[in-house]
Amino acid sequence: MNLKKSHIVLAAVFCSALLGVTLWAVYAEYNRPWKQYQRGSEDAKINQIWLRDLDITDRCTTCHQGADDIKFINEEQPFKTHSGDYLKQHPVERFGCVICHEGQGEALTIDAAHGQEKNWPRPILRGALSHSSCRKCHPIDNELPLDLAMPGAEKLIQGRMLFIEKNCTGCHKLSGYERLERIAPALTFIGSKVSGEWLQAWLKNPLEYLPDTKMPRFRLSDEEIGYVASYLISESNSPLPPLILSSSLIQNGEILVNSLGCLGCHKINEKGTAFGPDLSDIGDKVKPDWLLQFLKNPKSYDPGTIIPDFKIPEGDIPAIAAYLMSLKKTYINPSVSPLVNGRISMEKGKKLVKELGCIGCHEIEKLAFQNNSPELDGIGEKRVAELVFSNINGVEKNLINWLKIKVKEPGRFATDRIVTKMPDLNLNDEETDALVTFLLSIKDNNIPQKYKRALADNEAAEFKGKKLFEKYNCTGCHKINNVGGVIGPDLTQEAKKARPEWLSGFLKAPVKIRPEGILMARMPDFKLSEKESNAIIEYLSSIAKVSYPYNSEPKREVRAEEINDGEKLYHEIFGCAACHTINGKGGKVGPDHTDIASAMKREWVEQWLKDPQKIKPDVRMPKFKFEDWEFEALTTYLMTRGQYRFVQIKEED
Repeated sequence: MNLKKSHIVLAAVFCSALLGVTLWAVYAEYNRPWKQYQRGSEDAKINQIWLRDLDITDRCTTCHQGADDIKFINEEQPFKTHSGDYLKQHPVERFGCVICHEGQGEALTIDAAHGQEKNWPRPILRGALSHSSCRKCHPIDNELPLDLAMPGAEKLIQGRMLFIEKNCTGCHKLSGYERLERIAPALTFIGSKVSGEWLQAWLKNPLEYLPDTKMPRFRLSDEEIGYVASYLISESNSPLPPLILSSSLIQNGEILVNSLGCLGCHKINEKGTAFGPDLSDIGDKVKPDWLLQFLKNPKSYDPGTIIPDFKIPEGDIPAIAAYLMSLKKTYINPSVSPLVNGRISMEKGKKLVKELGCIGCHEIEKLAFQNNSPELDGIGEKRVAELVFSNINGVEKNLINWLKIKVKEPGRFATDRIVTKMPDLNLNDEETDALVTFLLSIKDNNIPQKYKRALADNEAAEFKGKKLFEKYNCTGCHKINNVGGVIGPDLTQEAKKARPEWLSGFLKAPVKIRPEGILMARMPDFKLSEKESNAIIEYLSSIAKVSYPYNSEPKREVRAEEINDGEKLYHEIFGCAACHTINGKGGKVGPDHTDIASAMKREWVEQWLKDPQKIKPDVRMPKFKFEDWEFEALTTYLMTRGQYRFVQIKEED
């Protein structure tokens, strides 16, 4: 067969190309990137872990050969030893790498293995971002306490805390995270509380008034702010009696505020805690007549408020209100425009309030709540093709960067055609990384049950009690295991001290126990339910390692003579009545002993009498040197003061 010259040239070109491809394939196979990291090894090979239960093929250790070998701690990647103690609890042979770090486990090139291929949904998670994977095996919902401990996953826990504190579920749905019923004040009668000028300035920039506020900043025009303020101010109840201020009232009020425990929940000029609103500039914010009525009865303004009944004596309320109204810094911006009232303004304001999702945090008249933003389930595995970057340039377009911009600078996504309603959450870089870490954890994970391990039992006494302590800010006044305030007594050993039946009654209807000379503050009334009070008692019992609900003491038989001896010792020999009161008679320095047997356990009373400083080092109670019979008689006398059920009194034969 005679071939034309053109055919011969074409065949030669084809053969040359085929030879080139063959040589390239041989070279590429010989020079695979992973082989670079195994130079000098006699048995260079692909290392593969097959996680059958997870349906994962993991070849990461082909390059990362020193991950679980401490000898490589000072090497560079990919040989460097894995940081921390993660691999002690999560050995590579059982868990592999991609279960935590994502990427593409079966890949054999660097870019593919690190998930840097087009539209791959799970790019590699480096550093603290890998904490997001902990949630695959360790379920974390909003039933667990905010201060949940999870060593090695601090960023995830911080992000979860921010997610809850910022009330993201006020706008977005997320499985396992219900919207908080009350995270911000009711606004139904806000017109009785603040002026329209203050409200406009607040809506424009909440941070200017309160730098630590949880309130986000909405990007509203002055006109829109006016509409919203007009609508909110229009809902107002009747005016209240005026408050008359004087310098003597202000001075007295300052003393009361500093001594009654207000700083257990509020800050004033950097002193106190930030559980409730900062009161440093409250005089700029509220109307004096409103404050006077609120201090008398918080629920008269907002029936659903978590704020307790302060039980403030009627005569002290004007002084406290006067002091708080004196706390000002001339906050109102003089450029704020006067409100324009009218039906159209209020209708526009109401429409904006609904669109902005204000009802996600605030109760406003009878407006029904509804989520106004996309659901978050699966947000941690969105593909790049699903994300809209608008006109954002200069960053690599991936899910991590999209989330960082979204939570820190949501306004950057706005264009002429795209309106973004998400407000600025006032996050710094550290908080941004933490919240993004939590959002990355929201994936549809089909992890087998054998891999899962709960961090805590939702039904355990410790965690139910912790949730209530967080809800009511108990540690604002009380210490638990050296954490908390010092306004009230340390509760670490309370279950060893107090009878559960007495404690239950006290929690539901607290009364002042300690005289003014010891502590001016008193326990406020939170209107706790039976279930809540029992949960708190069970929690305190678990902390003190005391059986719950009851630890019955053995019945004791005592003679009237022993009680009489104890009474004489109490009043005449040791002078207890100089500090303590029984049936209205005695001193006002120590706690009242009229009903001590109803409240305290005998074992604790015995330990206290023997060495009060061992229990409370700074107590003023002296340590007496008792004879054995004196100690028994005095204790027995005290344990007949009240409803002590376990004492049987026998007359002498």
